[in-house]
Amino acid sequence: MKSYFSLKTKIALFLAVTLWASAFVGIRAGLEGYTPGGLALLRFIIASFCMLIIYFRLPQRTAICWGDKGLLLLVGMFGVGCYNIALNYGEIAVSSGIASFIISLSPIVTLIFAILFLRESISLNMVVGTIISIIGVGLIMLSKTNQFDFHLGVFYVLIASIIGGAYSVLQKPFLKKHHAIEVTAYIMWGATILLLIYAPDALRDIKTASYQATFSVIYLGIFPAAIGYIAWSYGLKEVPASQAVNFLYFMPLIATFLGWVCLGEIPTWLSLVGGLVALFGVWVVNHPRERKLFSRKGNF
Repeated sequence: MKSYFSLKTKIALFLAVTLWASAFVGIRAGLEGYTPGGLALLRFIIASFCMLIIYFRLPQRTAICWGDKGLLLLVGMFGVGCYNIALNYGEIAVSSGIASFIISLSPIVTLIFAILFLRESISLNMVVGTIISIIGVGLIMLSKTNQFDFHLGVFYVLIASIIGGAYSVLQKPFLKKHHAIEVTAYIMWGATILLLIYAPDALRDIKTASYQATFSVIYLGIFPAAIGYIAWSYGLKEVPASQAVNFLYFMPLIATFLGWVCLGEIPTWLSLVGGLVALFGVWVVNHPRERKLFSRKGNF
């Protein structure tokens, strides 16, 4: 199998995954003083300001047509804005480690979109892997059998996972035409525009939040948001989305470790096993697939 990964690409993808893993911990810490919407808005105001500086310091920028600018803003509203709203609400009840395991289901969503829109074939691996991942999520749910808030939180994180899978596919065409920083900048700005609906919440939260919670939000804006998304966009520019998402396997392991070290979060054995089962299902889906179960062209 051809390798698409240069050293710079590997570094960029690992950097993105590590920063995104830390974001799960940062969100949990930020939610100690901020509402989900207020946290998301302040985070992406900071990220947008960072991207503004980086964007105008580019030595050479491509001429992005107004149509692409509008579409990139919409990708940002959906793929980043809606993603973060869902994730923040989910992490009110779900620990950072478990949330990261569920978010790691996004490669399955990416492949489903590839089948629907790019005419890729359905394989036995995909069917089996998806079933395994569903069982893993079921085990996570069983770990907190009578906690409605936890189950609702898992639902929110699942929605975020679906949005995240779609996001990797939606931004890919733009990365073929424009610099990764340009694409990321417009996406960040689009997310911020959507999140402005939470301006009253953010203004109220800033007045009452602790310094620790505010520091967490600032960290989220600069590192996982601005730097993390730039690194991920650079990686996607160099390799196919279906290859890049394999690096997301490392994210829940890093997030679980950071959650334990920074927040003292210790997942139950059942939820941890469920997360690992779900992650194994994602691996099965992305394993090299030779046998086609069904082709979009009509061949069985």
